Amino acid sequence: MKLHLALLAGIAATAIAGSAFGAASINDVVQKGDSAKKVMEKNQINLATAKAIGDHCLNEAAAKGMGVSVVIIDQFGVITYYVRGDGQGKTNTESALWKARTTLNTRAASKAQMNAVRTGAVSEARVTWQGNFANAGALPIVVDGQFLGAIGVGGMAATPPTWSDEICGYNALVAVLGPQPALLPDMPNPYAISNAGGAGARPPAAPR
Repeated sequence: MKLHLALLAGIAATAIAGSAFGAASINDVVQKGDSAKKVMEKNQINLATAKAIGDHCLNEAAAKGMGVSVVIIDQFGVITYYVRGDGQGKTNTESALWKARTTLNTRAASKAQMNAVRTGAVSEARVTWQGNFANAGALPIVVDGQFLGAIGVGGMAATPPTWSDEICGYNALVAVLGPQPALLPDMPNPYAISNAGGAGARPPAAPR
C-alpha cells in the first residue's frame, strides 16, 4: 500500500509540476498531440490525470478500511476512468455515476441538489425529473477556468464534517490539481429520525 501511494504521489506531482502554488495548469491535464487531434478537442482530460484523481480517492478510502466507487467523466459525460473498490455493489457504482452526471448537468457540486431538497427549495421528484441526483459526492473538475468534467464518488457512509464520499473526492482533486473551492455546507436533513418527532418522509436519494 505504501509503495502504491508513493507511486500515486509521483504521478500527481508530475501532473502539477512547474507551478509555484501547487495548482495544475490546463496544459498539464489535457490530451495533446495526436490524441487531441484524433478527438478534435483541446480540453479533453487525459487518462493519467483522471486515474491519479480516481486512485487517490480509492486509496484514501482503503486506508480507512472502506471500499468506494469512483468515476471520472469528461465535459461531455463520457467515462474516462471508473474504478470500484472491493465490496462495492451495483448501487454503489451506479450512484457514483449518477452524482457525476448531476455535476455535469449543473456545473456544481451534487450536494447543491441535495441541499435544495433539504431546504424545500425544490422537490426531489423535480430534481429526478431533470435527470439529477439529490445526494452529495460529485464535484466539478475545473482547471484554468475550464470545466473538464466531474468526479463522482459513491459507496461510503457519510460522517461529515470528517469524512464522506464528497470529502474523498475533494481530497483527491486537491492532491492532484491543487487548491479547490470550499465545499458547500451540509444542510440538516429534515427527513432524519429524531427522538422528538420520529421519522419524517423518505430521505432524499438514499443510495450512497
